[in-house]
Formats: sequence, C-alpha cells, structure tokens
Amino acid sequence: MNIFIFILNTPLYSQVQTDSLLWKVEKNGCYSVKSAYRVCVEDVVNNAHLRKPGYWSGIWRLKVPPRVKKLVWRVCRECFPTRVRLISRGVNCPSACVKCEDPHEDCYHIFFHCRTAIDVWNTANVWHLIAPSLSQFDNAPDIIFNLLQKLSASQMESIVTIMWSIWKSRNLKLWQQVSESSVTILERAKHLLEGWRKANHKQGLLGQVHSPTNSRPQTHDSQNTDNRYGNIRWRKPKSGRLKCNVDASFSTSSNKVGIGMCIRDSEGNHVRSKTMWFSPLCPVNIGEALGLYHATRWINELQLTNVDFEVDSKTIADYFNKARGDNTEFGSIMENTIQFCNIFLTNSHVEFTRRQANEVAHELAKAATLGPSFHIFDESPTCISDLIFNEMI
Repeated sequence: MNIFIFILNTPLYSQVQTDSLLWKVEKNGCYSVKSAYRVCVEDVVNNAHLRKPGYWSGIWRLKVPPRVKKLVWRVCRECFPTRVRLISRGVNCPSACVKCEDPHEDCYHIFFHCRTAIDVWNTANVWHLIAPSLSQFDNAPDIIFNLLQKLSASQMESIVTIMWSIWKSRNLKLWQQVSESSVTILERAKHLLEGWRKANHKQGLLGQVHSPTNSRPQTHDSQNTDNRYGNIRWRKPKSGRLKCNVDASFSTSSNKVGIGMCIRDSEGNHVRSKTMWFSPLCPVNIGEALGLYHATRWINELQLTNVDFEVDSKTIADYFNKARGDNTEFGSIMENTIQFCNIFLTNSHVEFTRRQANEVAHELAKAATLGPSFHIFDESPTCISDLIFNEMI
C-alpha cells in the first residue's frame, strides 16, 4: 500500500514533457562509470572483508604533501612494503631491519621501535607524545589512528612527515649504503613540509588575482568584492534596463512552495511584482528553477525587454549560463527556460547575487504562501515597501 501512496504523491511538472531514464546514483541523473563502480563495490559485491576500521578522514585532512599521505595510508592499510610484508607475499628477502638488524622489520619496528626512529623522535622532541600510544597498542595502524585523535593537526603533520623521512633514510641505507644521522633525517622532513606549505601559500595568493573575463562573471566578482567588505546591497540596473529579482521559499507547515518576483527600473523604482505558490513541496533546486521559469514567462507576457534576472541560487545561475547535462526534472525545467529565453528574451541575462541583495524577492516568496496564487502588485506591497525605499538610496 505504501508504494501506491508514494507513486500517487510523486509531483508531476508540466514543464517536463518527456520521460527519461535516470541514473539515481548521480544528482544529475546521468550515468557515469565512476558511480557505477562505486555501486558495484559498495552494494553489489560483499566487500566487508576489505573494510578496515579507523580514523581515515583524519589522514586525508592533514595538510601535508601527497606522498606523505600515501605513505601513512599504506601503513594503516597494512600494505606497506616492509621486509616482513614482502615475505608474506612470497618475496624472497631477509626479514631483518635494514637499519639495526632486528630480526623482524615491520611497520611497528621501522617507525616506533627501531633505535634510529627513536633517536629521530627524541631529536624532534616528540617522543613523549608518541610513547603513551605504544603502551596501549602494538601495531602501527592503531598507534597512528590513536595519535590522530589525540594530537593537534600541526603536531600530526610534523610526525607523519618525519615518518616519511625515516622511510626515505631506510631506503637510502638499503639501496645506496648511505647512513644518515637523526638530525639529517629530521631536517629533510622539516624542509619538505615547509617547502610544501610555502608553495601552497603562493598558489593561494595567485588564485586571488582576477583574470580577464567577460562581463557576466565580472558582475559576480563585484558581488564577491562586496561580500569581503560586508557591504552587500542590491544594485540598480544600468540605464534603459530593468531588473527582476526572483526567489523561492519552502513552507513545510503548509506544504507549499512560494515564489516571489519583483521588477525595478534603473532608478530602483518598483515597476511590478508578483507572488504565487504551488503544492506539494519539492526539492530546493526544482523550486528555484520553477521560480525562474515563471519569471521569464511573466516578463514575456508583459512584453518587456532588456531585463536582467537575479537569483540567489548559484546552481540556477551557473546552469543557465553554462548548461550541463542533467536528465532530472531540474534539468528539464532549466532547459525549457533556456530555450524560451533564447527565443523570446534574447537581450536578457541571469545573474547570481547574494541573499542579502535579494531580500525583496525573498520577502515576497515568504508572503506568497499566505495569499492567493497568483497575485500581481502594481504598487509596492507593504511587506517590501521599506526595502524598496532603502535600496533606492
């Protein structure tokens, strides 16, 4: 019985004219090999024996070079090529430690038991942070996971980078017969981490430099500049153009989606506004898409041209300006709107703005669910009159 109710309650949108097959694993409904592989690995094949408990997210959050993360991950996955591990995989090699000739070279020994490693930890003045975990656990993965949960991010970033340098020193001893002091091992780790941090800091600074773009992204940049200085305001359209702000609200108590739209001229004067609602509730992206859909139709009915639409949903603005494949209802509604604008509103644009600069449409959308659907205002309604006045200044 529940499945029948579910089917009957499925909302149907008139804007979606054709049925299509959806790949429900992806948000856009489009099939991808990546998501299919994930489904097979997680749902179809029993991979419980491959899962290893542990604080894995703590490893990936560390701000260290990728090679260091990979080393720590392999140690915790117990697939690190120590001599004991190689022998267990059928490789014919000695089992003794390359550094100290201990008969059992595994990850625990290399990083936490070997005399060379302990000397490095003491030189780095972090042995007192590591030693308590050694009294609780006797294997490298559990020690690392325990340290990840106890120590700060900066402490762990230093420790795992030193682990990488210890392994590097072990390989230099094995393959090039180079013996290093604990100071040399520590300095290499410091140099790697500091150099990587400086390189990433420079990249971050370069990313803040604006490259030449077309006029539409420049509008977005100006909004971002306002955001950095905490001065986000609605902007009047250029002379000879109109601006239509659009927003949607979602009322769970009344099971309604409200849509508000307001047209203003280059002086900031209220030209006309409209509210409407529909039921039942729908996903946010679909509600926002329907808001833009109805706004474009309304503007065309009024026979207005040179209209700039503003929405506070970046998903809507990005899709409109850089249409991507989407097989869902959202994609169908957006494609319908894009095609309509390409035919009837060729001199109009859709731009993203922050919520603080879209308060008029937001207030209209909230008020929409309280009145009839639809309602057109030739004069500014009371719920937005103060906002209109303030944004004219």
